[in-house]
Amino acid sequence: MLGDTIELLETLPIFKGLSRRQLSYILDIAEKVFFEPGENLITRNCTGNEAYLILSGTARCQDFPGNPAASETIGAGCLVGEVAMLVETIHSMTIQAKMRVRALEFSRGALTWVMRYDQAIAEQVSDNLLVRLQNFASDLQRLDDFLCYIEDAAPLVYRIRTMPEQRGIARRPMPDMPSMSLRRLLQG
Repeated sequence: MLGDTIELLETLPIFKGLSRRQLSYILDIAEKVFFEPGENLITRNCTGNEAYLILSGTARCQDFPGNPAASETIGAGCLVGEVAMLVETIHSMTIQAKMRVRALEFSRGALTWVMRYDQAIAEQVSDNLLVRLQNFASDLQRLDDFLCYIEDAAPLVYRIRTMPEQRGIARRPMPDMPSMSLRRLLQG
């Protein structure tokens, strides 16, 4: 069981690159907690102080702008409230247990103690966050470039669609331009 949990920690981007010994330190400070159906793991607009690694059961996201009411299921292996275990934060969404959830709780105070004990853990977590922020910034830049391209192309598409009518030529319907999915854009 302990080995399985360490392997689960190894899959989380925040802990990437940590040794099994370092992961065992993090696992030592975790507390096993349970959430019954309908209980919140984290609550929107409330201060967070811990993250939860779901070991079993399912949860769902609620109260997040643009998120449909029946959101995707969050299950085993998902880390919920990740930022709260590192810095003081106010949650932007609610995560509620759909089925009974068994999870590991990582409190900010305990994780801070571990990072002070082994400075290399703090450095690796910091590096992992930096890489993720750089990737996010790159994704935003690609999205911005795409939106600028669309904005620049819009007047041309308008002129092409209206030109025949301005010259007295019967206009044939022009099919809409295919849209590029955001996921495809962000994947490069």
